[in-house]
Amino acid sequence: MAERRIDSLICSGEDAKTKADVVKTGVQAEAEKAKEAINTSFDAIAKALEERKQSLLAEVVQMAENKVKALDAQLVAIDTGSAAPMAKQDSTAENTSEKTFLLCVDEVVLFKSKLEELQKHISSFGEVLESSTYAAHSLARGPAVDEAMKRDVKSFLWIYANDLNKVQRTEGGEAVSVQFSSPEDFETTTEDLGDGRYKISVVPKAEGTFSLRIGLGEADEEIFGSPFEVQVMPPPNYSKIGVDRLGPASKPWVNEPMCHPTGLCFDRTGRYVVVADQSNDRLQIFDASATSTTPVLSFGRKGQKAGEFDTPGYIAIDREDRVFVTDILNHRVQVLSFNSKSKSLLPITTFGAKGKGFGEFQFPRGVAFTDNGQLLVCDHGNGRVQMFDINNNFKFLRCLEAPEPLAPLDVVLNRDGEILVADQTNRIHVFDTDGIYSRTFGKKGTKDGMFNYPMAISVDDMNMLFVCDQGNRRMQILSASDGSFKHKWGGWKRSAEGAEGEEDGGEEGASPAPSPEPADPDAGDEWVGLHRPAGVTVNSQGVILVSDW
Repeated sequence: MAERRIDSLICSGEDAKTKADVVKTGVQAEAEKAKEAINTSFDAIAKALEERKQSLLAEVVQMAENKVKALDAQLVAIDTGSAAPMAKQDSTAENTSEKTFLLCVDEVVLFKSKLEELQKHISSFGEVLESSTYAAHSLARGPAVDEAMKRDVKSFLWIYANDLNKVQRTEGGEAVSVQFSSPEDFETTTEDLGDGRYKISVVPKAEGTFSLRIGLGEADEEIFGSPFEVQVMPPPNYSKIGVDRLGPASKPWVNEPMCHPTGLCFDRTGRYVVVADQSNDRLQIFDASATSTTPVLSFGRKGQKAGEFDTPGYIAIDREDRVFVTDILNHRVQVLSFNSKSKSLLPITTFGAKGKGFGEFQFPRGVAFTDNGQLLVCDHGNGRVQMFDINNNFKFLRCLEAPEPLAPLDVVLNRDGEILVADQTNRIHVFDTDGIYSRTFGKKGTKDGMFNYPMAISVDDMNMLFVCDQGNRRMQILSASDGSFKHKWGGWKRSAEGAEGEEDGGEEGASPAPSPEPADPDAGDEWVGLHRPAGVTVNSQGVILVSDW
């Protein structure tokens, strides 16, 4: 392994003093360099100011000479009778004649210093820094490294440049290198966001497993975790979802007793899924890669303290594996940290209380976060979606505004950063990346692209929108960009005469069309498949989990 910059600061008890002395010497040397740079900079400024001073003085002399010459020339013209007289409309005198003249210049020669403007620049000129970027403490996060990519589908990741104390830098300017083991199979672009983050956009052109090296700085030192192993898979075939030959659509994945499972979300790796076991007032975590469906953790109980719930509803998990849960009847949002190694949850904080003010909630539902550290909460009872700053103690920022009143159920972001809000009025509202209303699609009905209580939504890495169309007892897949219909599957009624919807035809081996009517056990009916879908989450491996009542 190449020597890292941070290695010179790592020491044992025996060599701590020796290395500290080296650092002290280095500090003094760097301080002298900084002084020299300051002197050089200010000498350059002084030189530039002196040059500007001489230029202005010369301009004053030239301006005065030009005015005097102009007056002398005009006097000669007046004496010789060739000077044009003063125009009548320019005269304020009562009696004007052909011998009345207006001198061509006045005595004004002024200097406007703009001193206040200059002083503002001087007071903020330059900065003495005591920290810099350490590649060994810098991180890469995002679907391109945390999840599987899809061939010919744009993905991305963020590089977080951190200092010695693992604090994110507040400015850009670092050299960034991105190198795949098979460069010809990837198209990449790098964007410096100017706040210590660098967004890398990636379009893979081939399937397989590859190595990704990321370096920072002039020395091109590898960041933490580099090289990364990345996986590229073929794009999914959505028309196969719910097809019986791939597995019975009626067979549940988890048999563990739960009561009204609602919100659910995969962790950063796509391996663990956190489920809101709503009426049991707890969270349950399952390992989607394991053969056993026994939960690896059951967390929480009924109550109002941190880590306790009263009807946990919706869940979102960020790139740091922070778990955001809307605690519906406690009218608040809880934030917990998930540790996949110890399979544990640790309460971090809660915010919000019952009320109508900003930062207060009434029956909060869906929750999501943006790439810029903003948290969105569906404040259902108050008919609004509130936005908070995650990195500033959840400071209230604003409410999303639409042309008509909102009754928000859930919220997600599509791959373009647009905000999608599922509304109780059976529509999906779309807001741009700044939270400004853009458009709406959907309406009440049973046809494709129509809804009957779209209780929950999720977007996958192909920018497809999964909708829990609860009242229609089905799942729908739409484009997360324009809302166009792609696919559906759901539950149906099986009676002695056969399953409803089979006469509609459809793909061979597919489940019958979803039925909006419940089964009647007294008539010998049996319900098969989805009954009341309440939550959905999708990982990059193509695993789709739906909570169903």
